[in-house]
Amino acid sequence: MDNIFKKYLEGTFPKNIDYGVFEPSFIPHKMPHREKEIGVIAENLGRILLGGRPKNILVFGKSGTGKTATMKYIGRELEEASRERVNVKTVFINCQVKDNSYSIFETLGNAFNGERIPFTGWSFDRLYATTRKNLDQWGGNVILVLDEIDRFVKKNGDDFLYQILLLDSELEKSRITIVGITNDLKFSEYLDSRVKSRLNEEKIVFPPYSSDQIYDILMDRVNIAGIGGFVSEGALRLISSLASQENGDARKAIEMLRTSIQIAFSSGDNRVEEAHVFSAKTRMEYDAVMETIRTLPVQAKALLLGIILLRESGNVQYTTGEVFEAYRNVANGANLPVLTPRRISDMLSDLDSLGLITAHVTSLGRYGRTKMIEINVSFNDAKKVIFEDENFSRLKNTPTMKQLRLT
Repeated sequence: MDNIFKKYLEGTFPKNIDYGVFEPSFIPHKMPHREKEIGVIAENLGRILLGGRPKNILVFGKSGTGKTATMKYIGRELEEASRERVNVKTVFINCQVKDNSYSIFETLGNAFNGERIPFTGWSFDRLYATTRKNLDQWGGNVILVLDEIDRFVKKNGDDFLYQILLLDSELEKSRITIVGITNDLKFSEYLDSRVKSRLNEEKIVFPPYSSDQIYDILMDRVNIAGIGGFVSEGALRLISSLASQENGDARKAIEMLRTSIQIAFSSGDNRVEEAHVFSAKTRMEYDAVMETIRTLPVQAKALLLGIILLRESGNVQYTTGEVFEAYRNVANGANLPVLTPRRISDMLSDLDSLGLITAHVTSLGRYGRTKMIEINVSFNDAKKVIFEDENFSRLKNTPTMKQLRLT
């Protein structure tokens, strides 16, 4: 029997590919097809080098249009250009990760030398004062990039933005320029008038990439990785076409390219072809579905597990009454509080919108109408993901609805 690793050694495909080139964190030394947007932003921020004050900026655009990567590129270039002139530091904060005012100020204050701010525990007055002191001790121009700022404002309001603008006005030796990144073109409408007047921002829109533009971006990454001769043009064109159909998402295109390369290499093939791209697309769609299930709230997982157990009992479609009974059995088995039928009906609509189930209304004649439920995912794989949650660990050895009723 041949060694299982033989195919990796015998193929001519490069063995030491730097997959970091295809990661979202990688920032290239040029940004294809974002020259116009870079020029506008650089003209504004470049005032710092001449002792001037730039305007705050709001960057709009759909996912994968290069907003975050472009700002990281500009931040790097600005810091290099200012090295012997003025102090410039770019601070990036993902507002989906740092999702409260304390964590925003803690991250900003700790980006500079000075008193260290703990992860939690301080009053806001002390937090604010220490951040101000640390910035003024440093003395320079701060480019504060708030990625996914719309998510934060929708969740918490815009008080934190006002507080940052107020902080900037009180600094004596430093300045803060805010760059907000959002995919919501209506973001400005969510802001209070006092914030709008202080922000006084410049708006820049990043349009979706075309198929040809995505092809250029992919070709650039392939060349940086040194594998230009090992990826067919047909594969790159196919990825570009697929990504352009999904809002011109270059990030997703780069991820598909990386996955295609990994599939070709693991298969012992010598070149990335279109077949590898289709395999990558299938794998990515599967991974996305499983990650969606993994991040569901615990009650939604209980509901989905109930539907899975119904499916395993032999039925393909189920009424809302049957689903609720199955959910109640799972919730009881997992020691979870049982939600009301009304709340479960709303949750079924949520699972339907995620594509995990199909819920369609069916007439029962004189008995009225009801939703009929079907599951759309691999229930074996979905069940494995749900059982990763410790809330359901005791149900791992309860594979059937009949057994669950007896627990």
